[in-house]
Amino acid sequence: MRDHIAASALRLFHEDGFDAISMRKIAKEADLTPMTIYRYFDGKIDILSKIWIEIFAELFDELEAHAKAEKNSEQRLRKAALGYVNYWLENREHYFLVFMSKGIKQTDVQSFIEHKETLQRFDFFTQCLDEISTPKLGEATLKLKSELLICTLNGIAQNLITVSSYPWSTPEELIDQAIGGIIAC
Repeated sequence: MRDHIAASALRLFHEDGFDAISMRKIAKEADLTPMTIYRYFDGKIDILSKIWIEIFAELFDELEAHAKAEKNSEQRLRKAALGYVNYWLENREHYFLVFMSKGIKQTDVQSFIEHKETLQRFDFFTQCLDEISTPKLGEATLKLKSELLICTLNGIAQNLITVSSYPWSTPEELIDQAIGGIIAC
């Protein structure tokens, strides 16, 4: 039932935006009563959090599947980074829902941020960076470089999606330069 409700909400969020949708609209789309929805979710933000978790699970399943085949650690990192950006480019409606939804406050995303399984999936980038680091980096430096990489990838996706009329370099070129810089520093 939770999956059915989330799928109904996702359709509405994509069509009209998170802030324009009420629990009543979700209930109508799911062909349920509002009270039934509240048996499964505390509110609209809980539904959105479930959707975000599913989106990131899909994203990292794809990344890990593509990158796993690559034997060279640096190429695995590059392939994963490109896969991350390409996922958002190919799923722009998901990008907008995750990163640009209106009506969401920082406190609203707390349950998503606290979802350990999703956060651990980002460790894939940390592991890739650790594999190619010679000499081995300290934990704080490795964390910093991993966060820098994730922020950079999100920035690349953001610009390619929202400022698409600008003649950007290719995602491959941008990612190669970014990873080269992160490795070198």
